[in-house]
This record gives sequence, C-alpha cells and structure tokens, in this order.
Amino acid sequence: MSDIDSVTAVGCVVCGGDLAPWFERRGRAVFHCPHCGHIQVPAGVARLANGASIYEAEHAVVFEADGNVDYYLDEGTTLAAEAKAQFVERFVSQRATLLDVGASFGHFLAATSGRFDALGVELNPTAVEWSRREFGVRNFIGSVYSLPPDLPHSFDVITAWDVIEHLDEPRRALAACRAHLKPGGWLFLSTPDAGAIIARAMGARWYYQDPVQHVNLFTRRNLARLLEESGFKVEGCTYFGRQYRVRYVVNRIAYLVNSHPVRHIVKLLQKLPEAALQSSVTIKMWDVMGLVARVAG
Repeated sequence: MSDIDSVTAVGCVVCGGDLAPWFERRGRAVFHCPHCGHIQVPAGVARLANGASIYEAEHAVVFEADGNVDYYLDEGTTLAAEAKAQFVERFVSQRATLLDVGASFGHFLAATSGRFDALGVELNPTAVEWSRREFGVRNFIGSVYSLPPDLPHSFDVITAWDVIEHLDEPRRALAACRAHLKPGGWLFLSTPDAGAIIARAMGARWYYQDPVQHVNLFTRRNLARLLEESGFKVEGCTYFGRQYRVRYVVNRIAYLVNSHPVRHIVKLLQKLPEAALQSSVTIKMWDVMGLVARVAG
C-alpha cells in the first residue's frame, strides 16, 4: 500500500474541505485541496526516531544536507535579511519591539540592529549558539508556542520568515502570534506562493515541493483567508527574490529530480569548476510572497 493510500479522511487546514491525493516523493504523500488550492502533507514535518522534528536536533540534517550551508550562511542570506528589514520599515516605526519567530542563524536579527528592539526564538540550538557568537543578537531556544519565561510576551511586531510552510498546524501558529501581539500589532510572513504562475506551470516538479520540510504550501488568496480568520487584516504584499550560490541551485535541483532522467545532466553540472559553483546568481520568480497583516479590531 502506498503512503497516499494509507492517509484517510484528512481535512484541508485552510478551508476544512476534503483533500485529494496528488503525488508521492521521498516516501511522503502530498495532497491538494480542490476547493481552495492549498497543498498539504498530512504526515506533517519529518521527525527523528526520538520524536523531535528535523529542526530540533543539535546537528539538524536539514541545515547541512544538499548544500544547505550555502543557503543558510552565505551572503545571499544577509542580503535577503536586509530586504525583509526594509519591508518591515515600510509599515512600522523604528524602535518597535519585535519578535522574530524561527530566527534561524540570526541574519534578520542582525539586519534589524539599531532599527528595532528585536529578539528571536529558534528551535535549533546550534543555530541559536551560532547567531549569538557571530552576530551578538538576542536569540533564544524556543518557539512562538512556548516563549522562554524570561522574555517579554507582548510585542509590537512579530516576523516569521519562511516558517509557516514548515508547520503542521499553521492556524494554531497564527493564533499564538496574535496572542503575543499588542493591540494593532503587526505580523510579517514570507512563504512560497503555490498560486504563482511558475508554481502552477511546474506542478509536482515545482522546486518548493519538498514534502520532507514543506508540509503546507499556500496561495496568496488562501493564506490571506487564514490570516483573516485568525484575527488579522492583511495590509500589504510583496515578492522576494534571492541571491544563491550556483552550487546550492545545482544541489537543490539534484535533490528534487533524483529519480528523473534529467538527473544525469545535473550530475554533470555538479562537476563544474569550483569557481563557477561558488559564484552567485540572483533569482526572482515571483513565487515567494511576503504578507503583512495587522491585528484586527
């Protein structure tokens, strides 16, 4: 029996409608909602033998495998963090109190230095320690569901960059964000846009279709719906591009097409000269959206 066949009676986390099976990858079933367009992995984020998520382990494989070091720690991450800081500044006055949820290695916290009174929470202890050592930021082991007791529990702004697609219960996460925001507080999110032209054109081969990590992929419309049902009013949207190392791009393609005939071409690309693999390219396909919402009422 396939993984798809083993999943029964799963409801869409956005609209509650019945999900339709779509495809399997790496032993994990991916479903889509014919009613609102949501894409969902009912099994949730991959977990280790001890039950912890792949993000919680001290040496989380997700941060190291398939060239991910070139994603999390290269100069493209710094530039992306600066773009997000500028996006926040369009709506929020400097010196506002800010909580960065899923702060990773602290690049966004570093970008906000001198702009906002910012701190972060991150599940992975290695990332937290690295961010403190390299950037001197206030980053703590924890999550929006369970803030460390010594931290403030109310903020002007909460940011969650590239986080919601990794969460099993996005509605619960948004409720937790709202609970930690002051009246009129701001929430900023970024996530892949499953309604983008390239996402619809590529279908199951869209590069953000990674069911090990991306267990909920939203369209702009259904994410706005979820935000509004969670007590927010959407105030704006943008689309982010990013600078990548060629090595990372090639390795991610290899990861996604490991069972496709094109993998033989990708293997040749992986043998490019080191100078070429270390070079950078800026990519913006209009399929990574940033939404800003404000606590309603």
